[in-house]
Amino acid sequence: MSGSLEKPEAHLPPRAFLLRMAVGVVIGIGGILPGVSGGVMAVSLGLYVPMIQALANFFKTPKKSFHFLLPVGIGAVAGFLLGAVVLKNAMDRWYEQVLWLFLGLVAGGLPGFIREANEGGFNRRYLIATAFGAALAAILLILDNDSQSAVELESLTPWQALASGAVVSAGTVFPGLSTSFILMYLGWYKPMMDAFAGLQAVTVICVGIGAAACFCATVRAARWIFDRFHGYAYYAVLGFLVVSAALIFPGLSQGWLLSAVDILLAACGAAGAYLMGRINIQ
Repeated sequence: MSGSLEKPEAHLPPRAFLLRMAVGVVIGIGGILPGVSGGVMAVSLGLYVPMIQALANFFKTPKKSFHFLLPVGIGAVAGFLLGAVVLKNAMDRWYEQVLWLFLGLVAGGLPGFIREANEGGFNRRYLIATAFGAALAAILLILDNDSQSAVELESLTPWQALASGAVVSAGTVFPGLSTSFILMYLGWYKPMMDAFAGLQAVTVICVGIGAAACFCATVRAARWIFDRFHGYAYYAVLGFLVVSAALIFPGLSQGWLLSAVDILLAACGAAGAYLMGRINIQ
């Protein structure tokens, strides 16, 4: 799947619009799901590189970039709100099942991810980058363990909300960066989720401003890295992705019925991601 934007999109077909919006929903949910990141979901579903290209070239080709990003942006906002409201309640009741679904999404996106990584051919030195990404993911395990003792705040100040938005945005721009772990470590995760679930306008707006500012500040750097070191960057993310998935692996639920549900959810997630990767959603 090519990682470039080559054709104008003045008249985007409805199916492509809906598919991109669906991917945006997954990216938005992945941005706040513990152990996952929006960038990882974008990479797994084959939309990361064209999305970064569109963001970086927005002022150069505004019409083409806007048509590409609009459905993804709508879906991402919807996914973020859905994650804060519905997913929060679902995770309180069915935490392991939600993780199984998202692990399936990641697994289903791996074939397309590897095809994109090897677009210019495979180089054994890419495995060094994979080891680096895996080591970086292991560091997040330490942060995750430390986050258990972090003091959760009742609410975020505007500055903390701005910083929270920047952290969430960074996890999309730099795939594999698990923003939820960082926010938990700072004690900001729960109050941010509560702010979105309760539609606290000031906090929500500040998070949005922080996210937009981080995008503008970092997206060109991300594009440069993935353009200049395409294979190395992808294989570093692959190492990060595999270890991150292993770290959040919940194990099968007790009882054959719940175990069957876990496996079914993972299979559905994998099938959905694989099919989205096979369909031209760029």
